Formats: sequence, C-alpha cells, structure tokens
Amino acid sequence: MTSTTLTRPRSAARPTRRGLVAGGLGTAALLGLTACGSGASASAPSATGSGAGGWSFTDDRGHTVRLARRPRRIAFLTDTAGAALWAAGLRPVAATDSGQGIVSAVGPDWTGVTRIYSADKGVRLEALAQARPDLLIDAVQADGTLQVASQLSEVSRIAPVAGLSTYRPIEDIAGTADRLTRSLGLPLADSAAENRFRQGGTRLRRAVAANRDLRVGFVFGIDKATLGVMNPGTWAVLKTVRALGMRLLPVPAGADNTYSQAVSWENVPSLPADLLVWAVADPLPDNALWRRTPAVRAGQVFKPELASWYAYSWENFAVLLDGLATHVQSARAGVGPAAA
Repeated sequence: MTSTTLTRPRSAARPTRRGLVAGGLGTAALLGLTACGSGASASAPSATGSGAGGWSFTDDRGHTVRLARRPRRIAFLTDTAGAALWAAGLRPVAATDSGQGIVSAVGPDWTGVTRIYSADKGVRLEALAQARPDLLIDAVQADGTLQVASQLSEVSRIAPVAGLSTYRPIEDIAGTADRLTRSLGLPLADSAAENRFRQGGTRLRRAVAANRDLRVGFVFGIDKATLGVMNPGTWAVLKTVRALGMRLLPVPAGADNTYSQAVSWENVPSLPADLLVWAVADPLPDNALWRRTPAVRAGQVFKPELASWYAYSWENFAVLLDGLATHVQSARAGVGPAAA
C-alpha cells in the first residue's frame, strides 16, 4: 500500500490533556487535588534531619523547599501529582479531584480530607487555607512551570509549593512520589507494585529486543474526523517504553503537536505502524477506515485496561508494561505500510 502524508497537526491535537485532564485549575493539561482533616501525614513520625536542622526537599524543577520542621499537613493541587502521591502512601489533609477518574484510579480514602476543587475557580483558596497545610504539591507542566500558575501568588501565601513533573518517564514520576513520601517519614505503600513494574519493564525490554523492527503507535480518538498519534517526546508512558527500546511512531516537532499529531481518518490506514495501542479514551473505533488499517486487519491492536492513563503509579502502569510485552512478542513486524 502506498503511504500518504499525515495531515498537518492542529492545536486541538490533544484535547484530552487540557480537556479530559484539565482538573483543578482549568488552565493546564492535567489538573486537580487537595483536602483537609487529620490525615496520616498529621501523625507522621519524626525523621532524621528534621529536628534542629529542619526539613528540605528538592523538587522536579530543581527548586528546594526548606522548612523549620518536617511538614505534617500536605495538600495536593493537581490530580496527576496527587494520584502518584496517594499511591505512594502519602495522605493529604486537602486534595483536588477534578472528576476525570485520575484520583479515583488509585483508590484513595477521602475520610477527613477536604476537597478543594472547583470547576469554575480551580483551587478553592478559602477551603485550602482552612485545611492549614504546611506544604503544597503541584504538578509541573511540560514547560517547567507549575500548573497552579494562575493562582500561584495566592496559594504561595498559604504554604510553600513543591513540584512533581508529570512529563517525565513513569519511573521518575513514581520515584519522586516515593522520595517525597520517604522524606516525610512515611512507609511506602507500593513497594510490591514497583517490583511488578520493574519486572514488566524487563519483560518488555526482552520482547522488544527480539522484535526490533516492530513499529508501535499509541493513538486515541480526538473527534469523529480525527485520530491523534501521541508524541513520544511528551507523554510519560512513551518516554518509559522508548527507553526500553520500543520503536515508536515519530511526531513532527511543532507547538501544535506538543502532545499529539492530528491525523484525518482517511490517512489513518497509511500510518506506518505494525502494532497500535489504543490510549486515553473509550471505546475502540468502529468505522471502515479503522478496520482497513493494516495493523487492525492483522489483529495487532492492544487496548490496555488501565484505571487511568494519567494515574502515574507503579501499580497502574505495571499492567501496561506486562500487556505490551505480550503483544510485542506475538506481533509481526512489517504489517504496516512504509513511512512516507
């Protein structure tokens, strides 16, 4: 089959990042998290170095937060960062849940936790202040700024803010969450899940090494007329699998396709992919152009049963790595058309 050129990416190429995931603050790709009450963090044991010497933590921006003592009342300002921290075992006094299924994917216990998300205002500042947090955690955007940027001056008057980047590989995101949790003197809740994640990564690396020519595309539906090809340079999970050797569909550089490249449906059968991974949204497409796509005709499609594509926990993505390894092992390279 002769390949055709992909359609020029549009600014709407990845609405799910600003739409599906835009919790909490309404201005960024993945937002929401924080609450009040007596959480586990309030009864955290003292840690070495948190006495006379105080407590410090260097976040994913390279900024160091220093406090006179270890913080005991933590608030999450973003769904994605918060979900990773809930999963690690850190319980906040306040948290945002934008209702996009990101926070619920890790099964948090909201007892005694204040919900501070407002669909029209972002973080409810009065509720956040009433929770009396001594440390705030926010997600860091792809450009290195905090997602709470539009409210940063207000929230910073309540407590200092540390950032957890959700644009790094999964292992780095979960690793930062673990590092912060340990620094607060709390036991990690997901050590067994980390082992499963590492094992899945080892299995996937071996499968990719044995099937080096296999081309994999992570795709999702933008609208009835357009498919999105996820950008390997932006998405956390794609950074993880690319580091394991997976050959991913490239996305041309450009501000319009920071998150994904928009491809019109008439060009989808020409995607140079041998295995397609359906991401982010439900359900799988049901149209003639999708069915005509070579990878689909060959039965080389994987739809992972993830709780959420934005819940960056060891447990959630251990499922993906293990499933990818199985599909890479059985897939045949060269099924898809040649690149344009």
